[in-house]
Amino acid sequence: MATPIFAEIKLPPEVYAQAREGINGVYSLDFDVAEQNIQKVFAAYPDHPFAHFGNAMIAWSRYEYEFEKSDEKQQKVFEQILDDSISGIKRWLKKYPQDPNGYMGIGALYGLRAMFNMRNRNWITAYFAGRKAIANLEKSLALDPTYYDAYFGLGIYQYYAGTLPAVIKILAKIVAIKGNPDEGVKQLNLAREKAVFTADSSKLILIEIQNVRGGKYYAPEKSLEYIRQLRAKYPKNPLMHYVEIICLYETGQLDAVTRQAQEFLGLIGKDPFYKDIYISRAYTALGTAAMARGEYAQARQLFEQGREALKAQAVSRWGLWNELRLGEVYDLLGERDLAVKQYKYVLSFKDKWGFDDLAKSLLKNPYQLPAGQDPGPLPPL
Repeated sequence: MATPIFAEIKLPPEVYAQAREGINGVYSLDFDVAEQNIQKVFAAYPDHPFAHFGNAMIAWSRYEYEFEKSDEKQQKVFEQILDDSISGIKRWLKKYPQDPNGYMGIGALYGLRAMFNMRNRNWITAYFAGRKAIANLEKSLALDPTYYDAYFGLGIYQYYAGTLPAVIKILAKIVAIKGNPDEGVKQLNLAREKAVFTADSSKLILIEIQNVRGGKYYAPEKSLEYIRQLRAKYPKNPLMHYVEIICLYETGQLDAVTRQAQEFLGLIGKDPFYKDIYISRAYTALGTAAMARGEYAQARQLFEQGREALKAQAVSRWGLWNELRLGEVYDLLGERDLAVKQYKYVLSFKDKWGFDDLAKSLLKNPYQLPAGQDPGPLPPL
């Protein structure tokens, strides 16, 4: 094992506290608190990796959660801040080449770039960003083997490189990608237990992994345990609330799904953190729970109410998923003409969220419930 070579600058406790408070602000979706604390780190230590990492995480979270990945202007803002943050940490590493914080920070940001490009199906760009992420995270651990936050990014790479055949198939002719899902889950659990900044992010990724039906790591009860821990820690975050709804759905607690989704919907417009853009999530949960009960007329009513409530909004990922689900319900009720209209409506938009293949297949063949009358997972594809 390498001998630890710690940062050339020893940060005072208050700077660590400000960095953590900034990251906690991101988890709480309280971006004012997050920005105030990150700016304090910038003021004390310009170009410090914690500050740049926090700044990029604020931009990412706003794009991902506040704008539901549906605002192209905010996407450009995020991409610019990400580029600037990577450049800033590079400047820091020129001054302090033995600082594990720098390699951890830049590795995490390259990982963020890889994830962003992967979700946008830019596979080649995602691969090369991921390779840079791994190299920097491994360098961080070489300098300080106790830097457990690095295992978060390494775990994501190992798991997804080993379980995403679509990515591997496209890249197989160009590069050899190998992942070890077991090692990835092990590393994510290590970060969950011991990391300073990424323990909660590790829980969220593990929840996603543990909710994959038919997967080796499927454990929705454990996911429900983790999300309740996170909700207790970040009670203002509506997305933690919604993830609990998803976990309740996965554990078969449909009545609880309905109660929680109604509560979620009722908070929109009353609680400042429950924004109008989340309306589609509430109706998706309500309608899908009704489908799972076999109450198709009720599901139709709920999805149509959702469509009406979303009329004033620009189309979002969850909103379009609502429309596709409504088409499925029309098929289940024998209303094929209405179902076809829905699928064509979904196809009228640029395929930013990967719904086109499903919509095209449903145009050819009416939707039928899979075995066991289960409409499938609650979130979009």
